[in-house]
Formats: sequence, C-alpha cells, structure tokens
Amino acid sequence: MESSETRTVVLVLGFTLLHFSLRPLFVDWPVAPDLLTAAVLLGGLFLRAGSAAILGFSLGILEDAMALGGGWTALLYTVAAYMGARFRDLIFADSRLFVPLYLFLGTWAIHASIAALTGSLDVTTGLVIAPIDAVLTTVAGGLGELLIARASR
Repeated sequence: MESSETRTVVLVLGFTLLHFSLRPLFVDWPVAPDLLTAAVLLGGLFLRAGSAAILGFSLGILEDAMALGGGWTALLYTVAAYMGARFRDLIFADSRLFVPLYLFLGTWAIHASIAALTGSLDVTTGLVIAPIDAVLTTVAGGLGELLIARASR
C-alpha cells in the first residue's frame, strides 16, 4: 500500500473506532462531534469515486444498524463520499481552507438531510444544532487529518 492509502485507512478506521467507542458518552448531549461523518467525508476526499462510494455505503449501513435507522444514513453517506471524491478532482483539495470548509458544509448537509428525511427538521435543528455539530466535527476531523498527515511524513 502507498503512503496515502495507508493514511486513509488509518484515518477511517481510527475515526470509526472512536465514534463507536465514544458514542455512549455523547448520547445524552444535544451536540457532539460526528466522527463517523468525518471518516466518510475525509475518506471520500482521499479515495477514488468508486471506493469512496463503497466506503460511504459500508459505514452508512453500519451506522444505520447501530442506530436502528431507516437506511437514510447509508444513502447520504454514499452520496457524500462519492461527491467528495468528485470535488477533489475539480478543486484543489490540499488547500488548508478547503478541508475544514468541506467538513463543515458536508456535516451540516448530512445532519440537516437526515433530520429532514426523518421528519424531525425544525429551525433549531437546522440552524443551531446541525451547525454546532458541524463545527465540532470539523475540529475533530481537522485535528485527526493533521495528526495522520504529520505522522506519515
């Protein structure tokens, strides 16, 4: 495996393990970082489109199974990971400003979409809770990506 592939695997596995390990701590909090969404978005950014879609679908199925969701997470994660791989081809994705903005907007869009699809979208969820979740996810995802990038040099 190449260095970038190894970095992506470590990043996705690390965030996935942390997400499910820390999940019991975040259940009662109204806002919390969504490390699985960060794994999907960053994995999608660093993988090719087909591999990114498979990653998004796999992690979405895992999240839906653990949260007893209706399958919307698998669909949204698949689309988000695929679009992340496509955006990387269109935009210079190694910019320090692009990755945090991508994480923030992607997390906000996923959380607002899940709320809308499940019928729980209101002003508080869409304009307060989802953006705060997105900020926390952006900080956690950015720190994780930075640590992995520094360690792989």
